[in-house]
Amino acid sequence: MSTQIRAARPNLNPKSLPTLALAGRANITFRNNEQLTHMNVRIKQLRDKQDRKKMLPIYYVNISLLADGRSGHQFAGTVFSESLTYKLGKGVTPNSRLAQALGWVVAAIKNPAILGTRVGLFHNGTCCKCGLPLTHPESINTAMGPVCLERVKAAMTTVDFAETFTPIGV
Repeated sequence: MSTQIRAARPNLNPKSLPTLALAGRANITFRNNEQLTHMNVRIKQLRDKQDRKKMLPIYYVNISLLADGRSGHQFAGTVFSESLTYKLGKGVTPNSRLAQALGWVVAAIKNPAILGTRVGLFHNGTCCKCGLPLTHPESINTAMGPVCLERVKAAMTTVDFAETFTPIGV
């Protein structure tokens, strides 16, 4: 008797990755659908030290790699949203798995099409903008609560909102 494990269906549209990753407090899991491996990425936007309400175009990235022999997330580096470039964290060598993962995440943010069907995106049930738990049923498809989603929607000028946040598989 054999049991077959079915992988969960991704719950985020890959087109939404640039918006979600740079929303403010993203916690996204990338799953390789062919190898069934995954990594969890936390991307947190920095605030100005004098004016805590002012958000800076700088993001800290922490990554947890599957089977890396360590528990929890490691600081991988800093992403600068204006140029979509990154700087590795202290102690992260350029040829390490952590550095390669950060480079791949930044490349996926620049061009979500590289995800294709090989990589599925998941969120953990918290808003990618504010980090609060999602309680509104419609928020599961967008990974943002209704208030944060309206704010992001108002700020979107060059991206088609409906196409970006249409759930996959629908």
